[in-house]
Amino acid sequence: MNLQMIWFVFILGEKITIKVCSTEEETTELLSKVLGSNKSASEALAKVVHQDVAFGDPALDSIDISIPQDILGIWVDPIDSTYQYIKGSADVKANQGIFPCGLQCVTILIGVYDLQTGVPLMGVINQPFVSQDLNTLRWKGECYWGLSYMGTNIHSLQPVVSKSGSSTSSSTNRTENASREADSPHPFSAVISTSEKETIKAALSRVCGDSIFRAAGAGYKSLCVVQGLVDFYIFSEDTTFKWDSCAAHAILRAMGGGMVDLKACLERNAGAGPSLPELLYHVENEGATGVDRWANKGGLIAYRSRTRLGTFLSHLLQHLASSGSQT
Repeated sequence: MNLQMIWFVFILGEKITIKVCSTEEETTELLSKVLGSNKSASEALAKVVHQDVAFGDPALDSIDISIPQDILGIWVDPIDSTYQYIKGSADVKANQGIFPCGLQCVTILIGVYDLQTGVPLMGVINQPFVSQDLNTLRWKGECYWGLSYMGTNIHSLQPVVSKSGSSTSSSTNRTENASREADSPHPFSAVISTSEKETIKAALSRVCGDSIFRAAGAGYKSLCVVQGLVDFYIFSEDTTFKWDSCAAHAILRAMGGGMVDLKACLERNAGAGPSLPELLYHVENEGATGVDRWANKGGLIAYRSRTRLGTFLSHLLQHLASSGSQT
C-alpha cells in the first residue's frame, strides 16, 4: 500500500493523501487520482470502505461493557507477512497444523490499548486465507478476537455450550493434549522465525525437542499460540513492532496468557517476584528514530499459561547458561 502510494506520487508529480472521506462519492474521486482515473476500480473500493460492517458473535451477547473511547489507542497492521501475500503460495502443506509459509501466514492485525498504561485491551486477528475452494478458487477466512478490561475477559475461542449441555472449543488446542504428556522429556512446544539466532535455537531444541516449528509472519506465529497449536512464540530479535504484537497480546490476556519482553525475562533476578515484564504499547523507545521508536527492542515471548511460562523460562535459562550464550 505505501509503496504503491509513493510510486503514484512519483509518476503524477503531486502528493496525494489517501483517506476515507465523508461521502462515498468524495472517496471515489480521491481514489481515482491514484488509480489513473480508473472509475470502476475507484467506485468498487469506495463502496467497500463506506459500507457498514456487521460483526456478530454469540459470546459478545453475554456481556454489557462500556469503555471510554478517549482512553484508547490503536495499532493496525493492514497486511502482516507482506512477502507471503505478494508471493501468493496456496499449496503449502501444514506441519501439525502450522504452516511454515504461504497465504495462510497472512494476517490483518488490530490492537487496542490503554493510552495511559499501555496495556492491551482488545485485539482482532483476521486470517483471510485459511482454506480454498478448489472449484471456485475462493478463500474462506477466520476471525479471532479478545477483550480484557476491568476484570472482564472474553474471547472468541471460549467453549461453546450446546443445547445438550456439552461444550466444545473452536480452538485446535493441540497444546493442551498431545504435547503436554506428563512423562514427556520435552513437554513444551514453540514456533520461531526462520531467522532466529542459533544460540536460541540450540537452547530451544534441548527444551522442546522436536516440537519446534518455523513459520512466517509475526502475526501468524502469535496466532498459533492463540489457537493452542504451540505453547510459545519466541523471538529474540528487535524487528517486530507494536503493531505486530498488540492484537495477539490482547487476545492472549483475555485467555489468561500474555506477551513478555524476552531479554528482560532472561535478565531478571531470581528474587524478582511473580510479576513479568509484559510488553506495553504507549511509550516510544528512548533515543530511537523512525519505526524503531516502536520496535519490541528486547524480543518477545507469547504465551497462554503463566505457570508454564515460568517453568519454560527456567529451563531455557539453564541451557543458555550452560552454553555461555546470551540473547
